[in-house]
Amino acid sequence: MDEHSFDELVGDLEVEFNAARLEKRGAYAVVAAKIAGAVYLEAIAAGVPHVLAQEMAQDYWATEVEGPAVLVTEVDDTE
Repeated sequence: MDEHSFDELVGDLEVEFNAARLEKRGAYAVVAAKIAGAVYLEAIAAGVPHVLAQEMAQDYWATEVEGPAVLVTEVDDTE
């Protein structure tokens, strides 16, 4: 197998893997959206005010899709 054929094969595999990964991420986002909606609806049904229920659903979405937030603070090493 020459170098060109190998690069082409690897490139084709990369395209296939990226497409499969994108499809999985899309399916995951759909499920996460459904769950966020369920969080909102259940909160409303339980009597939680709209704004708070919306924040609860947004918090779920942010945690699942965007990942947890990390707070970075500066440390003063001069002391």
